[in-house]
Amino acid sequence: MKNIILPSIVFLLFYSSTLFADIPDTLFVTDLSRDAVGELPKGWEHVVPPKQYSPTSYTIEYTGTGPFIHTSSNSTESWIEKNLNDIDVSDFPFLEWDWMVNIFPQLEWERNKKNDDFAIRIELVFDYKGGKTPLNILRKGLITSLFKHYPPEMIISYVWAVNVPVDEGYISPSSSRMIIIPVESDINAIRRWTHEKRDIQSDLNKYKSVEKLFLKKIRIHTDTENSGTTADSGVKNILFISKNK
Repeated sequence: MKNIILPSIVFLLFYSSTLFADIPDTLFVTDLSRDAVGELPKGWEHVVPPKQYSPTSYTIEYTGTGPFIHTSSNSTESWIEKNLNDIDVSDFPFLEWDWMVNIFPQLEWERNKKNDDFAIRIELVFDYKGGKTPLNILRKGLITSLFKHYPPEMIISYVWAVNVPVDEGYISPSSSRMIIIPVESDINAIRRWTHEKRDIQSDLNKYKSVEKLFLKKIRIHTDTENSGTTADSGVKNILFISKNK
């Protein structure tokens, strides 16, 4: 009898490990190891807003600790984004990253539209699954369908602020669909890499208690077009962590 049970246990352990091998504990968003210096990171799209003719610069740079995405803005706005294919944040509720600021924009109060600029933002774009289906277009209103413009249902923008206190989240003065959450608000921590971790499931529930939304895209965003000043920063090691890790 023992000879039958032991092989069965071994088989079940092997089968379980094989069955769940395709479910990763971590989703790495920024693998920069094969990217060339001075180029846009592979797999990311550079998006320039309408009527913005001077985009922010996003390039791969290297330090003694490895590659990072360098951002530089001089009265400019644009962002880079990567498709995430409808991530369910209940499966991957945690976001981690490292960032650094070399130059902060000169601002008085970010909650004023004329000062709605940040040296670095990490933005999560949420929408309903199949965001361009007729039902979801109807949810967002007739105007969006007439103009063929389908704004996401919600964007969470994690920022390094100059004035607004940490975790004092607010609706962006530039878009009612964007929640800005200051993760850092310390201009004295200049030129120093800082590690962050957010419970994005908790943030999503706090600011948008509606039907289930899925994570469509992630953005890296540096902008100084409102203040007409300069910003310079870096970001690396962006990853999503599962609830089971």
